[in-house]
Amino acid sequence: MRGLRARVAGVFTLGALLLSSVVGSLGFLLVQSNVLQSAESQHQRQSVRNAIEVRQRLLGLPANADDDQITNTYISALSFIPHPNGSDSLVLEDDGKFRSLSITTQAIPAQMQELRFRDAVESFHMRYAQADDTKKYIVGVKLPGVDATYYEIVSLNDADSTLRSLSRNLLILVVVASLAGAIVGSYSARGVLSPVSRISSAARAIANGDFSTQLDLPHDPDLSVLTDAFNDMVKAVSARIEREQRFTSDVSHELRSPLMTLTASVEILERRKESLPDAAQQATELLSEDLLRFKRLMHDLLEISRAEAGALQLEISHFLLLEFMEHVIAQASVAYIEIEHSERDTNTILAADKRRLFQVITNLIENAEKYGDGATSISFEVIEDRAQIVVSDLGPGVPRDERDRVFERFGRIGSSAGNRSGSTGFGLGLSLVAEHVKLHNGRVWVTDRIDGRRGARFVVELPLRQEIADEDSYYSWDDDEGYVARVDRPHTDGEG
Repeated sequence: MRGLRARVAGVFTLGALLLSSVVGSLGFLLVQSNVLQSAESQHQRQSVRNAIEVRQRLLGLPANADDDQITNTYISALSFIPHPNGSDSLVLEDDGKFRSLSITTQAIPAQMQELRFRDAVESFHMRYAQADDTKKYIVGVKLPGVDATYYEIVSLNDADSTLRSLSRNLLILVVVASLAGAIVGSYSARGVLSPVSRISSAARAIANGDFSTQLDLPHDPDLSVLTDAFNDMVKAVSARIEREQRFTSDVSHELRSPLMTLTASVEILERRKESLPDAAQQATELLSEDLLRFKRLMHDLLEISRAEAGALQLEISHFLLLEFMEHVIAQASVAYIEIEHSERDTNTILAADKRRLFQVITNLIENAEKYGDGATSISFEVIEDRAQIVVSDLGPGVPRDERDRVFERFGRIGSSAGNRSGSTGFGLGLSLVAEHVKLHNGRVWVTDRIDGRRGARFVVELPLRQEIADEDSYYSWDDDEGYVARVDRPHTDGEG
């Protein structure tokens, strides 16, 4: 579907085409009428003058003039009179005889010959076309006192050629006017829709989280109401989000103190668990597990609130992606999963925040364990200048129309075959994944499995930063200090 600017330009083009076509057509019809009428009127006047001249010559003949004298008089008169535009003349007597220098009575239409017998008609004229489409104009004038009719025929080819040339020029003007309309429409659309473009840019910036954006349009009484309403809306949304962020942060901080007290109390119970009754031991274990889950929830809430407030800073380091993935899987509380990758991607080096990327992959593995019957495969692949990390499972999958919700805080999706209770809630884990990936200028999404089996694929795409990956060394994992030991980059076959 065409954009708004294209539609506005199209309207201008169509309007210019219609207007120029109508004006051109009317202009052509008026010019055609004037040209033909002018040519015919001029020829009609000249024909009447020529007829008078011929009549005067014939009336000068003596009463006893013989046929040769009459013929010579006709020939002399027809030769003497002017013939502008190559006209042809003929005198047709009432008894059927005719006199002419170049044509015969066959050149005169039958209806014109019949008019000479009407007493009330003194002169007559008509426009007609011959068999070869040549346009002609004929004038007939009766010659009183000599029982004859004078005819003069002129070709309208010159006028017709002028009109054809005019029609071609008008057609060119219509095309030029349409192109001009398209150009004017394009520039006009750009100017008229400039406020719409600025509103779209401002809305896009706000959607990306920049609530300092304000709409500043030129003073226009028609747009001032929209500008004020838009800016007021942005302020209201920004204030509401700030209140929510402050509330989340304040609640998280306020809960830390009782959480520390609970943690200390549970640790005391854990140390004395052996002396407690069996029921108390089971209660202590449940309390310890829930407390651990609560601590993780608090940590995630604080991370998300800091991310939304723009307070998170990445600590970028460079490391072998394969080695990093193996360490993440080894630390995860699940059975070991083989990492799938191609040989050419073995020595891929990634530039990222290790701690947050560690949490991203761990959260995806735990999400697959909790909702997808466990991760069945973990793979990574380098595509141009970006790396894709994929965690697949054999769970119920995520419906296509609900895939964006799983990355929302406490996002829920509808019931599925694997979840008979109604709906599934995803807590904060995937929301935190989305925030950390966004900080790395990456993307995360969920799709169906590519092998056609039941389940979901969570895909994390991060910039590879090739200028870093081309270095000859990288940071490797150290069991005591983490990614701090810088080692030479291994070379594959064919590398120098």
